[in-house]
Amino acid sequence: MPYEVTIGLEVHVQLKTRTKMFCGCKSEYGAPPNTHTCPVCLGLPGALPSPNLFALETISLTGLMVNCRIAETCKFDRKHYFYPDMPKNFQITQYDRPICVGGHVDLVRECYPKDVQKEITGPKQVRLTRIHMEEDVAKSFHFDKTSGIDFNRAGTPLMEIVTEADITTPEEAFAFLSTLRQILLYGDVSDADMEKGQMRCDCNISLRPKGETKYGTKIEIKNMNSISGVRRALAYEIKRQTALYDEGKTLQQETRRWDDASGQTHLMRTKEMAHDYRYFPEPDLMPVRTADFLERSRARLPELPHQKKVRYVAEYNVSEYNASVLVADRDLAAYFEEAARGSKNANGVA
Repeated sequence: MPYEVTIGLEVHVQLKTRTKMFCGCKSEYGAPPNTHTCPVCLGLPGALPSPNLFALETISLTGLMVNCRIAETCKFDRKHYFYPDMPKNFQITQYDRPICVGGHVDLVRECYPKDVQKEITGPKQVRLTRIHMEEDVAKSFHFDKTSGIDFNRAGTPLMEIVTEADITTPEEAFAFLSTLRQILLYGDVSDADMEKGQMRCDCNISLRPKGETKYGTKIEIKNMNSISGVRRALAYEIKRQTALYDEGKTLQQETRRWDDASGQTHLMRTKEMAHDYRYFPEPDLMPVRTADFLERSRARLPELPHQKKVRYVAEYNVSEYNASVLVADRDLAAYFEEAARGSKNANGVA
C-alpha cells in the first residue's frame, strides 16, 4: 500500500502488591465494592500520601528485565483531569523524571499470531521510551439508568510502559504485548490478566506516504483489554485512515474507542495535549533515591524466557521448537525441569 504505518503503545500494568500505592488499603481484585478505601485513596481533604517502596522496587525490576536505565532519583507529579473515577481530580504520576528510561523488548517469533509465524524471518526490537509509576483510578459501572463507582481500585499501583513508534504492523503489536506479558509473569510483577484489567493498552497509530519522514496525524485507541483486540483494532484503523487519505481528506488528532462487537473504532474526543493536564511536581511527596531498593530489585531478577530457551537447548538437548513451547508458560517450564532431571531422554519428556 502507498502508506507507511507507525505504531506506539502505552501499556498500563497493575503491580502485584499487598497494598495500594499511597496508602495501606488492601489491593485485591474481586472484593465487595468500596470495602478497601480510606481518606487517602478517596481523595478526602487533608489526607497525605505515603509511597509504597515495594511497588517502586517492582517497577525497577521490570526496568531491569527490559534493559532500561534506572534513574538515580525519580519524582512524583500531579496530572490534572476531571472525571468521576478520579476522586482527587488529579492523578499522582511521573512526568519529567520517571523511574526507568530507555530499554527495549526483543520480539519472540512464537509470540506472533500463529497465522503469520512462518513469515517472520528475522529479529525485531522495539525500543522503550520509559516506564513510570502511576496510581490507578476507580472503576465505573454503567447500569440501565444509573452508574456506580467502586473505589477499591483507586490508588492501586500501576506502571505505564511506553514504547517508541517502532511497531509497523498489527502483528508486531500483538507480538510485543505477548512477549511483554511473558516477561511480566516470569518476574512475578503482575498477574497481567487483561480480562481483569490488570494489563491494559492504549495504541497510537498514524499513517504517512511512503518515503515521508514526518509522522502522520496520531490517532489514539484507548483502553484495549485484549491482545487479539489490539490486532483487530489496528487493522481496522489502518483501513479507515487509508480510505480517508485516498479521498483527499485530512485527519485531526483524536482519541477513539474500539467496539469489538461491530469491529469498528468510534470517536471519543479530540486529543488533549500534555499542557492540558497542567502537570506540576507533587508537593506532598519527596523525590526517591532508587539506590535504596535497587539491589533488592536485582536480587529478584529471574531467568527470562529467551534465556531459559537457550539453556534448554544446550543443557537438555531439546529442539528449539519444544524449548519455545515450554518457556511460553512459566509453570510448564518448571514442571518440565523437575521431570527432566530424572530422565535420560529430556527431549522425550519435552
